[in-house]
Amino acid sequence: MSLLRTLTLTTALLLPHGPAPAREILSLESRRLQLGRDGRFEWDLHKDRKVDAGRLELHFQAHANAGECTLRIWQRDVKLAWPVLLNGRRLGSLTPAEPAQECVLAVPAGTLREGENQLVIEAPPALDDIEAGPVFLELRPVSEALGGARLDITVADATTQAGLPCRLTLTRRDGTLQPLRAEPAREVAARTGVVYTTGGHAVLDVPPGDYVLHAGRGFEWSVSRTEVSVKRDETRTLSLNLIREVDTRGWIAADSHIHTLTHSGHGDASVEERLITIAGEGIELAIATDHNHHTDYAPAAAALGLNDRFTSVVGNEVTTRQGHFNAFPIAPGAAPVDAGTQDWAQLIPAIRSTPGVRVITLNHPRDVHGGFTPLGTLQFNPKTGRHRRAGSLKVDAMEVVTSAAMQSDIHLLFHDWFALLNRGHRIAAVASSDSHDVSRYILGQGRTYAAAADENPSRPDLDEVWRSYQQGRLLVSLGLMTTMQVNGRFTTGDLATGLGDEIEVEVVVQGPSWVQADRVELFANGTLIRKQSLNDPHRPGEKARLLWKLPRPTHDVHLVAVATGPGVTEPFWEIPRPYQPSSKVFTPRVIGATNPVWLDASGNGRFESAYLVAQELIARHGAGTEDLREALKKCDASVVIQAESMPEE
Repeated sequence: MSLLRTLTLTTALLLPHGPAPAREILSLESRRLQLGRDGRFEWDLHKDRKVDAGRLELHFQAHANAGECTLRIWQRDVKLAWPVLLNGRRLGSLTPAEPAQECVLAVPAGTLREGENQLVIEAPPALDDIEAGPVFLELRPVSEALGGARLDITVADATTQAGLPCRLTLTRRDGTLQPLRAEPAREVAARTGVVYTTGGHAVLDVPPGDYVLHAGRGFEWSVSRTEVSVKRDETRTLSLNLIREVDTRGWIAADSHIHTLTHSGHGDASVEERLITIAGEGIELAIATDHNHHTDYAPAAAALGLNDRFTSVVGNEVTTRQGHFNAFPIAPGAAPVDAGTQDWAQLIPAIRSTPGVRVITLNHPRDVHGGFTPLGTLQFNPKTGRHRRAGSLKVDAMEVVTSAAMQSDIHLLFHDWFALLNRGHRIAAVASSDSHDVSRYILGQGRTYAAAADENPSRPDLDEVWRSYQQGRLLVSLGLMTTMQVNGRFTTGDLATGLGDEIEVEVVVQGPSWVQADRVELFANGTLIRKQSLNDPHRPGEKARLLWKLPRPTHDVHLVAVATGPGVTEPFWEIPRPYQPSSKVFTPRVIGATNPVWLDASGNGRFESAYLVAQELIARHGAGTEDLREALKKCDASVVIQAESMPEE
């Protein structure tokens, strides 16, 4: 179905944001329209909305244009490519992005014709529910349409007053991301409504109007908000301060899954823009993982003067038809692995033997690529932890949070991970961004904290960092940071020994003031054994400190603490919707989790997995016997599942 609307304009209508001569602006569509497919909806929030059209087609009267004009289209919830054509000439596409924003497209000279003109926004082949409109045509070039006033912005550390690399998010009062231009050119990375700066200073050209500006520097820092009105030909000077709110001493902030358009071939971030976003989000260890390419950020970081802000590491996302694996660090001159290899028994050892490699991660294991899902039902039993390729699953870590590839259920990959741990796999949990873009998916939103000295982000002890990856001394973060101690001395990655009849578990939850935590859960072998609701009135820093006393288990268990809270929905750090949703309902959440503390409940000086315990019980009592059932009663639900499934295997 298409919406056909012919307008004969006798007078031009004013654009509703920012004054401009009326003769320069034509209103092509004044309404906000729901575009999609009748009887189908992508998300539950669109379930009861009336679809106005499957595509948008507008007819309007105009004069031929001798110079460049500007097309402005308000949009929201755009995931796929919606081509925009004027008189059959493609101007571009709507911006693939969920937040409300205005898409600005240049109309080249000679595109408009005398009399009737046709504007079409074509729908993609797949379902994509969006909102589009109003639509305006400005009879002046983009450079003029995006200007007329200036904002001169400086962002500093509130303690030292030194300029800070940061992210600026500029919206209109209604939350719409504002198109803009930013300077100095080599010191900023800019997209609609978003500007990253290398040193906390940027000058923005914008239309006159009323705006809301947010400045932030990633998870560990406060967000500063201010409202500003700017008139035509006016320059407003703004100074904002940020405060470090989360204590991360002893932890290195890492994003181990980062891409560039330059070397991965999709997304929109050049190498230089990528480095500016890394600095702006406060990442201390940036691991380059372009697809089947060894990217070295160091020369560009030095040229931009950013090599004192973070440490860059050469890595590679080995992208195959049978899964994606990140490998790092990689020695200079090492040859990339043959990505055509399908057999994990050959592929993973080849990755491991790449010169320099210390860590291999399994990426977004529930995502489908080329018809293959690493933890899909054909490969993996999420109850028993049995994997068809278990003998070849020799990786150090697995992404349980990938902020650019979220799951509908934020706990799904945690339960998969618990099952693998119970099966005997020693795989650490990590979080990353998988960002390919400057602003669509925020770099470092999903991040991993590795236990290591962090006094100087440009000179960390990388051997210590890689040992932390190998030993599971890591924290998973998407808006929260959770740490845990057992008996006051055993922490994430430790084997807790010498346990008495009772153990003490202390859990601390941290986060910035702009994030809330409302729940903390403690899992033993993947079974929920404690939970606590939280009242967090946007406290900065420590949001909760809980102490639980537990009876010593009758067998070894791994303990993991997980804190969650409501997802951030404002455009300065909005939690994205799932990449490959399994549900039409999505409730965004933030999360912070530990890796395991391993409890040596048996006192034999080593950790025995649930699967190993089950094997021993069956060997001692015999499968299916009454004695076995009595023995199982003394074990947790995870062990019962493992033991009951074994005779069938």
